[in-house]
Amino acid sequence: FRSGVMKIMSEIIREKIADGVYFNFIPDNRFKTIRITASLFLPITKETASANALAASLITRSCKAYPDFTSLAKKLDELYGAALYSTVRKLGEIQELRFTVSGIDDKYALDSVKISKELTELLCSALFEPNIQENAFLGSEFAGERRQLIEELDSEFNEKRLYAVKRCTEIMCENEPFSVNRTGTKESLLDTTSEQAYKAWTNAIESAKIELYMLGNTEPQNALNAFKQVFDGKNRSIGLSTTLVTKADEVKRVTERQEVTQSKLVMGFRTPYAEPYTDVAVVKLMCAVLGGTPSSKLFMNVREKMSLCYYCAARYNPNKGIIIIDSGVENANIEKTETAILEQLKSMQAGDITDEEIDAAKLALKNAYITSLDSLASIENFYLSQTFNRETLTPEESAEKIMAVTKEQIIDAAKSVSLDTIYVLTSNEQ
Repeated sequence: FRSGVMKIMSEIIREKIADGVYFNFIPDNRFKTIRITASLFLPITKETASANALAASLITRSCKAYPDFTSLAKKLDELYGAALYSTVRKLGEIQELRFTVSGIDDKYALDSVKISKELTELLCSALFEPNIQENAFLGSEFAGERRQLIEELDSEFNEKRLYAVKRCTEIMCENEPFSVNRTGTKESLLDTTSEQAYKAWTNAIESAKIELYMLGNTEPQNALNAFKQVFDGKNRSIGLSTTLVTKADEVKRVTERQEVTQSKLVMGFRTPYAEPYTDVAVVKLMCAVLGGTPSSKLFMNVREKMSLCYYCAARYNPNKGIIIIDSGVENANIEKTETAILEQLKSMQAGDITDEEIDAAKLALKNAYITSLDSLASIENFYLSQTFNRETLTPEESAEKIMAVTKEQIIDAAKSVSLDTIYVLTSNEQ
């Protein structure tokens, strides 16, 4: 990189390519592969979620240069078994369309072939020269990708723990964009046409905030030059944010009945802590002490000592500021489990937290941060998850923040938690 051009930010080398477009390079000499990703960020809405998700699936299936899956697969094989794929995620109330190409490092290719350059050009071809006909994606490819996304939604419905957490979140955030599923609904997928999907894609590539990542032990200049060429002059400005609801006004209760053998109790809580509004390290640790580890209060007391449930865990979403506690219970124990969970939270609010509980939670979170360095994919995911944070931290810096949290801060955080929604999925038996 040219001297003075790059900004060093922790372990990321970062350069602005255009308004709303940034290139990030993370050097790492532990791996023999490289990874190049383009992440597009858009507001998630009921009207656009399915069309965006369908477009993302189709972009990595073929492109103008390789107009069918067979020719694209052949090209990837020629690049020493490279891989090209997309994923759709949700970061708060923002939909992320992520496109990744990975392959071997340049130094392991024969005849001095610049694999990094070829991989970048292939990714750019997929993004900017999709395989279309009359302003629409090809019908056969569109039908196949839509069917696959619908099957994924069906599988989520059949996985009752996942389904119950999803339903609780939808009820809790009913009037907020956060309630929208990352790929929309089955009905919206069926209603979306190939023309609408392509229109959604042209809007995404022209307006989305874009973060470009390259990871590995390689020279980033070829990739940087290729991205500069395709993004030259393509400035964009789009407002992206997530609404923070700091406190629940009332408790919503919903019970649904299905053919299930094990009931699901899911409780949603609000907190005033969320990125980028506040530092979230305190709530991450508080949630871990409450129900995020095998030594947590919910696990040790509600599950082990009281034997009220098969599992009981708490998860914190730092982008939305909500905590979800879910458990699998027998029908007869639903109310007892609800009461026990709230008692554990109250005990934390009263200061009933031991040093051993805090130390165990700190070590668990610290280990999670350090193990995020175990693969290029997990490193990339760690940094992309901080896209809208006030500051970007390394895993080591994140661990240091957790280790510095005090017992008094944990108690204050626990006091700020308010119950919003109680959702029960149980059997048809009365």
